[in-house]
Amino acid sequence: MKKLKKMIVALGLAAMAVMPVSAAEVAYTSVLSGTVTTVSAVGTVVREGDVLLTVNTLTGPMAAARAQSAGVVKSVAVGAGSTVNAGETVVVVEAE
Repeated sequence: MKKLKKMIVALGLAAMAVMPVSAAEVAYTSVLSGTVTTVSAVGTVVREGDVLLTVNTLTGPMAAARAQSAGVVKSVAVGAGSTVNAGETVVVVEAE
């Protein structure tokens, strides 16, 4: 019985070691409305807290989207000079 238990545990650990890890794509939305001043480019490596998008507001440029985890920017839905609304998806990041 002990031998069987050890074998099952060993097989379970081996299976976990060879399982591919898939990266999740995370869509970020703007929390502010306004004219886009800067946006992260596709391929940019980002860390948690990095600003992905800034918009011009009455008080000046403000961060409208920040990365919640590390990853790589996969797509950008807006460009500098365009208008964005709060809640609109602006950047997709492939999280690490």
